[in-house]
Amino acid sequence: MNRRIIANLAFISLALGACGPAELVVTAAVEVIDPATGNPVSRPADDVVFQLLPFDRDQIFDSLTAAAPTPEPTLPPELQVARDSIAAAQQEWREFESRWLAMRERLEEITGELEQYNPAEAQYRVLFNEFNEIEGQYQAAERTKDQAFDRFDRLQQETFSELEEFRALLSAWEEGAFAPYGEVVGAKLVASGREILADTTDATGRADFEAAPGQWWIYGRYPLATEELYWNVPVTLERGEPTELPLSRENAQVREIL
Repeated sequence: MNRRIIANLAFISLALGACGPAELVVTAAVEVIDPATGNPVSRPADDVVFQLLPFDRDQIFDSLTAAAPTPEPTLPPELQVARDSIAAAQQEWREFESRWLAMRERLEEITGELEQYNPAEAQYRVLFNEFNEIEGQYQAAERTKDQAFDRFDRLQQETFSELEEFRALLSAWEEGAFAPYGEVVGAKLVASGREILADTTDATGRADFEAAPGQWWIYGRYPLATEELYWNVPVTLERGEPTELPLSRENAQVREIL
């Protein structure tokens, strides 16, 4: 091929790349309790919907809160103490339950493995002894789990009515204070000439976006047992190599669930 044609094609390719969108790769991971060890481990956060926003949604909510005719309701101190106790009891119950489930799963595995061996074989005896050892621990773990749930349920029932009343009060306030949110967002989208983009993380915790270069915010939520991880992270996109944005507990706001 003529060298001039090759050079022109290369120039066109670069020009198109310079005019194309910027790419963003989001990878989300969360810490969970490993039921086998009881220790926190990192896992991909799959099936999380992330939005790429051309505005700071927190700034909008802050402005609407400041402009609200009445202050945002706050949880009374005694209810806050009760809520914290409930959250701690729920977390304890879930941890005991995870360990109990891990033991049950292992007992089921051993039962299947025993069928492959003759009782006279050495491996059969090894598995049989392991089964007996875990079975004793499993029964104790089940009792502990049930006791932890009973405590969590009792604490929850003691303040259920008061917490429900506060939730209703807060929801009513938010409904009024944040009513203009959609109108404000619409005006910002028109002014920026951009739109809100969305993608859902896959099994590896990855979501992909293509957007115009400039300032954006990535927004998403991940619910946990007693809290949620909330991301509203600013990111500047440029053409060229994809921008990679890892999301985890470290760059999230940890919000308590009432």
